[in-house]
Amino acid sequence: MPRVKATIDPAKLSHWKLLREFRLRLAAAQTGSLTAVPDEDPKRKLLQEDYFSLFLFGLLNPVVTTMRGLCAASKFERVQDEVCGRPVSLGSFSEAQSIFDPDLLKEVFLSLSEETKKPWGDARLSHLADKLQVVDGTLLPALARMHWALWMDEENRAAKLHLKFKVLRQAASDALITTGKTCERKALRRFVKKGEIIVGDRYYGLDYGFLDELRQMLVSFVLRIRNKPNMDIVEELPLSSADRSAGVTWQGMVKLGDDWQGQPVRVVKVEVDGKTLLLATDLNIEAELIALIYRYRWQIELFFKWIKQHLRIKAFYGTTPNAVKTQIWIAISVYVVVAIVKKELKIERSLYEILQILSVTLFEKTPIFEALSSKNY
Repeated sequence: MPRVKATIDPAKLSHWKLLREFRLRLAAAQTGSLTAVPDEDPKRKLLQEDYFSLFLFGLLNPVVTTMRGLCAASKFERVQDEVCGRPVSLGSFSEAQSIFDPDLLKEVFLSLSEETKKPWGDARLSHLADKLQVVDGTLLPALARMHWALWMDEENRAAKLHLKFKVLRQAASDALITTGKTCERKALRRFVKKGEIIVGDRYYGLDYGFLDELRQMLVSFVLRIRNKPNMDIVEELPLSSADRSAGVTWQGMVKLGDDWQGQPVRVVKVEVDGKTLLLATDLNIEAELIALIYRYRWQIELFFKWIKQHLRIKAFYGTTPNAVKTQIWIAISVYVVVAIVKKELKIERSLYEILQILSVTLFEKTPIFEALSSKNY
């Protein structure tokens, strides 16, 4: 039976361009102040929203790869109409890096994320949809002259994006940007919240004391630990046929390490495709679901891959911490806006395809629904 297309009013969404939607959200997040960087010509003041919009313009246009290129592009009439309102000098753009607060963009990002909620994954986990948070960090290589971006040495510098991802909602929920050498556990302590369920890879589970620390904060967890831990088995727990079918081979209550002080923790052993995983958790649900929850962790890896490949956080337009944070916040906000477009229009195209179409039609008068439905794109 052929699928019936959803009835959508294209007129209602005809002006929903990616850049325009971003500027609307930015305006809503502002407190009414039109912060500006002065230029030699009073008519050429760089407003905060114009500065941030230029960053977004650069992310969407592969031919613009540098700060100088952004400023040169601002001289075009179309760019002024849709992006920045006026020509932007290199001096103004550079000065803006130390004046405009990128944390405003975090508010935009979090506001957008709230609108992307949609069910995803196994229905048996639906009651955990707003609690289950996959966490991870990814390095974003920086320039050697970014002295603040400490990582390996003077020649190898990086920023790091730490992310919480509501995997059962398919939406990023919070983020933190630090220097490359910042420990993931240290970063997580700064933005984890009471009542959340944290899902993380082996790095988060290396410090057994961190597990008890999370419990004291009333934060639940499913964390991978090392495959050959020093552990004292307190109680072995039974497995169901469903558990075994999911690859679970053992589970029990244990004390980890030599200095374990808290209550025993549950450990679930999973063997899939010849790979062994030991998962520590305090959740009281079936072992097969613990295995499934950890398998969903790879969704955050896909998110990072998409961000890096298609929003080009491979080169930064500025070198200061504020400039780098600005570009990262805008990039992940773009991801969320695209997800909203996909949800609102019930589009079956991939997020990558949608972003590519929006890049091409950014300055066209084509209604967004028409562009995304056309075979010409």
